[in-house]
This record gives sequence, C-alpha cells and structure tokens, in this order.
Amino acid sequence: MPGKTAFAALALVAVFSSSAQAQYNPFGVQQNVAVSTVTGGGWTQCYSATMAEWIGFNAENVLNACTQNEIMMSGRVRGSSTLLLLAAGNRAAVTTNTSASNNGITNTVNGADWYFAPNWPWGFAQLGGSVNKFECDTNAGDQRMCLHTLAVGGFRIGSVEDPTLSTDYEKVFYQGSGATAVPEPSSVALMASGLIALGGIIRRRTRAA
Repeated sequence: MPGKTAFAALALVAVFSSSAQAQYNPFGVQQNVAVSTVTGGGWTQCYSATMAEWIGFNAENVLNACTQNEIMMSGRVRGSSTLLLLAAGNRAAVTTNTSASNNGITNTVNGADWYFAPNWPWGFAQLGGSVNKFECDTNAGDQRMCLHTLAVGGFRIGSVEDPTLSTDYEKVFYQGSGATAVPEPSSVALMASGLIALGGIIRRRTRAA
C-alpha cells in the first residue's frame, strides 16, 4: 500500500495538473470570450481605452504598460463582461514590423496573422485570411481587429467596422508571463515517480537510523 510520501506526491501532481489545465491559452482568433475566462486563466489586464483614444505612433501607450512576454489584444462593447474578439501571442512576435505599406504581409503567430508598423496599423486576422492594410485592414470578416498607430483611434473589432472616435467600444489588452503552458503528461508522471522514489529513500534511511 502506498506510503504517506506517495500519497503526498500524487496529491501534488493532481494539484499541479489541475492548476495547469485551468490556464487559458487561446490559439488563433477567438470570439465571444468571457472576461472571467481570461483573467481566471492567468492573464492580467494591462491597458484599456475606448476606440476613440490613440495608442501612439509606435503603440507605446500599450507597450509601455504591457511589458510581459505574452500579450493579448481584444475588443468589446465598453464595460461588457464579454470580449467580442481576441488573439494572443509573444509580445515581440506580434509587434514585428511588417512595414507601413499596403503589402498584405503578415506575421503568423499562435494561429493568427498579425501585422504591425509605426504610424500605420496594428492588428490581426484569422489564419490564412488576406489583409488589406489601407491604414487598417478593410477586408470583410468578423475575425479581424485593427488599431491605428496613426494619430487616430481604432478601426475595427470583428464585424464592427470603423468605430474610430467611438466611445461605445473599447480595446483591452492583457499580459502574461508565458509560463501558462500545460505540461506534457510524461513530465507530470516523471515528477511523480521522482517524488515517490525520494520518499522511499527517506523512509529507508529513517528506519536504518
């Protein structure tokens, strides 16, 4: 029958696994996500403003506030508990300069196509969806979000287009440390085996003493 150390090890693994599985790790563009799902999944809000507010020539208003490894861009009706649209990825990757021109170039990050350029646009679209970066993405589709880095507000949140200067909608950013990945089952099992073996060694030494 397993000893106390084995039970303790298994309990620790169970807690660890439960905690890991509770993390929210969105892949690609997500729609209609509860704010509680995001904040309860390890993300912290770092910036919010209405679509009427400018984020800076280099998005510095956002990036100075959101400094961790992972960043999430989302949009919602102002004050709503549901995010209409979101996508997340490595901070450096989603701010890779894709040039201030309507060249259709994007950077695929975590299942979504991102684009960024100083004094032009910052946003994302569904994987494989072409973009028309005429200052902001003007192609049709409900899985697209675009903010201006021009001296104006945001352009679109999904199918809600041209909300620039609108205070009815807002952009909300969240950040994470990047430590939210769910561990491989083999890693969890290895940790459990190691803890159980260590417990056996301690018991034998205790009895020998």
